[in-house]
Amino acid sequence: MDNVDFDALVQKLTPTLQVLEDKRKELLKKGRSQGLLWSAIFLVVGIIALLLLKAELLYAIVVVVISVVIFIGCISSKSEILSSFYKEKVVDEIIRSFCPGATFSPHSGVDESVFRNCGLFISPDRYHAEDLITGCLDKTSFVCSEVHAEERRTRSTKNGVQHYWVDIFKGFLFIADFHKEFRGKTTVVRDSLFKFNMGGSRVKLENPEFEKVFDVFSTDQIEARYLITPAMMDRMLKLDNTFDKGITLSFRNSTILVAIPDSKNRFEVSVWSPLNNLNTLKSDFAVLQSLLAIVDELNLNTRIWSKE
Repeated sequence: MDNVDFDALVQKLTPTLQVLEDKRKELLKKGRSQGLLWSAIFLVVGIIALLLLKAELLYAIVVVVISVVIFIGCISSKSEILSSFYKEKVVDEIIRSFCPGATFSPHSGVDESVFRNCGLFISPDRYHAEDLITGCLDKTSFVCSEVHAEERRTRSTKNGVQHYWVDIFKGFLFIADFHKEFRGKTTVVRDSLFKFNMGGSRVKLENPEFEKVFDVFSTDQIEARYLITPAMMDRMLKLDNTFDKGITLSFRNSTILVAIPDSKNRFEVSVWSPLNNLNTLKSDFAVLQSLLAIVDELNLNTRIWSKE
């Protein structure tokens, strides 16, 4: 992966960021106008209704609060429009600076079937993926996107049965062509006191530090050791330390899938925050740098024997 200097990239993006800042101010102004209109309409109608009904003062306070929420909501809704421009003009440029041939598709993502078949998670009841990055770093092709998978649950309350959603996984999936051919299924999950069967049997590896962090399961013990060599274990541990919430991995169909939990919705900007504040840009730069460095961190461009 190409080394990219953040300050040089900022200098290159300065004209674009200024255009986006002007767009932000325009959207903010439009949001305020719309917010004032709709909140005023709601406030007037609400007050008239309360006077006709001779309602208590408490209800008037509720109407005022809802009017304020409408005003803020009209402004905040413009952030989605601004984020679309930001992704097209800025995020795409950051990605191409690391990987010139990459493509960025904000409205696409890793297919749900890939998530279901990776062996790391239970099947979701609701699935959403976006911000798909597709490219090739040297000899290694890859795809990456944000993913949010949820499970629907129910609970009994005094008002009856209530449905709610629980996260199965929220973060990034990074999938790359692996540098060795294999046929089995191997998963690398976080070490746990309870060893749940993740498909296949448990694989014990001769690295105490690795065993403290990960549990490995595979349908083929010999192949698992062929894939997860001592050098690969060291690289996995180093990569795990790169991300705040760690990683899990899956080996399927001669590809490697790395799941990176992340609670934030990345590559979004707010109409409330000036774009000349580089905190968001710096954060997105760091995230993309870490994601695209996975190919180098796991040494995936080193081809073994016949794998080209």
